[in-house]
Amino acid sequence: MPQSAEKILDHAPLFREPEYRKMLAEKKLNFECPHPDEIVSDQRDFTQTWEYREKNLARKALVVNPAKACQPLGAVFAAAGFERTMSFVHGSQGCVAYYRSHLSRHFKEPAAAVSSSMTE
Repeated sequence: MPQSAEKILDHAPLFREPEYRKMLAEKKLNFECPHPDEIVSDQRDFTQTWEYREKNLARKALVVNPAKACQPLGAVFAAAGFERTMSFVHGSQGCVAYYRSHLSRHFKEPAAAVSSSMTE
């Protein structure tokens, strides 16, 4: 590696060294499973066509289940798994009330969460 105890490099110039460039390129090739360049360019070209635009704008309204698509609810749910932890939600009291009621119904016992409620 290019550094020693006498010459310690910061992370930005260190990762620009050839050894790290090679290592990161091999990691990207072996573990990220990218699509071939021609497929990516074909998809990019398709997204700029009128056919794609018409298909994209023709979408109808859909129903979203907040229990399955809400990231803060997932964070509160994850925090419930840590001992002696109370979740803190930076948002309104109504959102936290929803999280508490949802988790109370799920676990069949009271769930704790607090909010910042800065504007209420």
